[in-house]
Amino acid sequence: MVAARRLAGVAVATMAATTVLTAPPAQAAAPDGCWGTGPTVTDTLGQRWPTRFCNNYRAGDVHNYVEGRWQPIGRLYAGDNWFVCQAHGPENPPVGAALNDIWLYTEADEVWAAGGWGGFPATHVSGGVNYGPVPGLGWCPWEEDVTPARSGG
Repeated sequence: MVAARRLAGVAVATMAATTVLTAPPAQAAAPDGCWGTGPTVTDTLGQRWPTRFCNNYRAGDVHNYVEGRWQPIGRLYAGDNWFVCQAHGPENPPVGAALNDIWLYTEADEVWAAGGWGGFPATHVSGGVNYGPVPGLGWCPWEEDVTPARSGG
């Protein structure tokens, strides 16, 4: 997967045999939600998609329906990665008090099945609120098929 990774380390400067640590500039901090323009990508079905960058603050499994069930098909590493869109689906793995049923469509870094394309849990991505979308990322076209079946949604 083509992914942009931002270095959020600390700068080290040496002055008169003293090491001084300085914080990274404010713009190096991970944003809440998605930003910018990522690469145009082609999924395993041959569909071309524009992307946006989002910070997934923790690694996690990418899921898809394989053999009739929602299961892990790859792993996405933590960092600033590109995502295509978001849609409702099965409950996300909870992270602390973070709960959601929104999945972000992307390609896994480690591919185990289904070409690595599937949903990544919103609970692993910066921004958003419980059961709310990740700001700055559009809805997937198939969301129209899911939303009417949801109460209140």
